[in-house]
Amino acid sequence: MSAHTVIRFADWLIGPETAPEAPPIIHELECTTCNATSEATGDFEDARNWAFQHSGHNPSHTGYRENITRFWRATLLD
Repeated sequence: MSAHTVIRFADWLIGPETAPEAPPIIHELECTTCNATSEATGDFEDARNWAFQHSGHNPSHTGYRENITRFWRATLLD
């Protein structure tokens, strides 16, 4: 166990990163039947089209999980 010091209590706000240089949200769809996944992409339509093709080739594979990578920023409130 490590020791730590509290300098002061403060309020924080956390939310999606909005800086212009922030990475885009990354979308990926995963088949819940066989665990195959689309490529990670900044365009949800690409992941969705993969799911349509996957279901077309595997008609019993109809469930998908969306995995999203979204960057967040914590800001100290005054």
